[in-house]
Amino acid sequence: MVYFLDTGVNLALNLAGFTGLADPHQILIAVVLGTAAVLWNSTLVPRWALSAFFSLMFLASCVAVYALALGRQPMCVYAYEPEKPVIGDSLTRKLNWEEVRNLDCPSLWVARNEIYYRSNYCFFTPTGYSYFGNDKTCDPSIEVPSSQIGFDNATLIKRMEARKGCAPMESCRKLGRVSSSKLDLGRSTIKEDQ
Repeated sequence: MVYFLDTGVNLALNLAGFTGLADPHQILIAVVLGTAAVLWNSTLVPRWALSAFFSLMFLASCVAVYALALGRQPMCVYAYEPEKPVIGDSLTRKLNWEEVRNLDCPSLWVARNEIYYRSNYCFFTPTGYSYFGNDKTCDPSIEVPSSQIGFDNATLIKRMEARKGCAPMESCRKLGRVSSSKLDLGRSTIKEDQ
């Protein structure tokens, strides 16, 4: 019974991992972990279930290897909605500590990067590009916000991110909680489009 529960927990964790993948590497990790869990307890799993499981794992591996070979980045299902910014006047009004302290880590990341977005900054990280996108107005030579107030606000937000121990935003999974996020399933995130 213990082995059966162990297998069930391992499979459930790996299936949960498939629903919120940040990149193709996670698919391969989930495949390896899931396969190891099933092989460890293969005497308790019916033959048809093993066949189905390994077929799915093989398909997931093929998709992951194909995505990695093409250099594709994961599609962020969330996109920035400029009409609903986290802090709309952050380029023209000095923010205070209390204002940014109440924001969670994903909101802080968006608030800081929307300053750059409104300054026509070009995003080149996979998460930044897939969330904000780059239109014809973006200028690759821009490195800092377009105003001193914007620069000071971005620095303040960055300090708050460090104080809260916010990890770098390497996937779009948490961005759904941010008020300025909208679902945009059709957005391309292929590196060649940058």
